[in-house]
Amino acid sequence: MLKFFFKKNFCDGWDNLFFIMVSNIGVIALLAGFGFLIRLAGSVNVLSMFGVIVLATGVLMSFVFAWGANARKIADFNSPSVQLFFRSLKESWRTGFLFGLMLGLFAVVCVVAISYYLSMAFSGSTIGLFFCMLITVFALVCVMAMQWFVPLYFLQEENDFRKCFKKSFIIFFDNAAFSFAMLIYNLVLLAISFIAFFLIPGINGITLSNMNALRLRLYKYDWLEEHPDYMNNRDKRADVPWDDLLADDKESLGPRKFTSFIFPWK
Repeated sequence: MLKFFFKKNFCDGWDNLFFIMVSNIGVIALLAGFGFLIRLAGSVNVLSMFGVIVLATGVLMSFVFAWGANARKIADFNSPSVQLFFRSLKESWRTGFLFGLMLGLFAVVCVVAISYYLSMAFSGSTIGLFFCMLITVFALVCVMAMQWFVPLYFLQEENDFRKCFKKSFIIFFDNAAFSFAMLIYNLVLLAISFIAFFLIPGINGITLSNMNALRLRLYKYDWLEEHPDYMNNRDKRADVPWDDLLADDKESLGPRKFTSFIFPWK
């Protein structure tokens, strides 16, 4: 499944390269403005800086969340649109803002806690080292789980904030290795984004990556519902017939030879 995901995600990103780049410009502008505000708040006191970081993350995620509707469109082999973004922003900004507040607050708490216990560890405290490692592992698990929050909201329309939060952890614990692989993949995309000044793939490209990944992964649960004897058997759950489940998507994507990326008219 991973091999097909890498191919599909690259093709989707390439086919919508211009749209993703333009949409990332708005995100870059927000990041630049928030960076200035955070620096300004930091000159006042640390508490003000943390408050601005949390609020800024909330606003940023409102826009990223709204772009999730276009990510869903692209993942479904459809064309994105500016109109869909603004319509989605109107409908989902509250959920995105709340999600961003949660992420911002979580990041601030983790940074403060890890810094505190790390300083204890450097002073020779075993307890400080233990709690530092414990918080780091906990934060890592949460980050891997939260990769699925935005995709769950758009792929399953019945999900509200609470259900997305709960299902994100369910997806993670049932697919820990896959979630870890996606974290590594997204970190690679993030590194490329730094080199490309966040124009491509950028935050919106990473959102598309998570959308594509979960969209394909959910085929597994549709199949398990049709085969309940596999549901509670952990040995059998690994025997998912991915070739059959991905057949339609492979046909829709096509062979996509290398020359087609450079000469799309051929």
